[in-house]
Amino acid sequence: MNQFSINSVWEIGVWSFIGIWNLGFENFCSIIVSKMGLKKLLAIPVLMLGLLIVFQLSRSIISMWGRGGRVEELKAEVAGLEKEKEELEREKAFRETAEFVEREARDKLRMVKEGERIVVLPEGQNEERAESGEPRAESQEKPNWKKWVDFWFR
Repeated sequence: MNQFSINSVWEIGVWSFIGIWNLGFENFCSIIVSKMGLKKLLAIPVLMLGLLIVFQLSRSIISMWGRGGRVEELKAEVAGLEKEKEELEREKAFRETAEFVEREARDKLRMVKEGERIVVLPEGQNEERAESGEPRAESQEKPNWKKWVDFWFR
């Protein structure tokens, strides 16, 4: 008989539970070898080992394939961070220039050079000038009494 049959597998199971207990290990092994043959008996562990190796390799391949997308994401992130680093280095270089320091001193600290005067305009005039883009001459404005007349009578 070249193939395993259900009866031979059942016999092996019965002998494994009862046979080892009654016959002892050496007698049990000699009976199993005589029933199955040495080649068939050695084929089972080799087949199990082969299946285990294939299973582990397939798991490794699948996990590496899944990580391939992660590698691409990380490369894109590195490229974005390098671009941001370059922008920050340019900004740092600009902030270290004398022009930047002077502008910040004028805008935030209200500092002036010697011989310069500070002119502070009311907030309304700053907005009007910014909208029109041209400075308004004070001679062109209406006197207050004309503004009141226009307000009440027109």
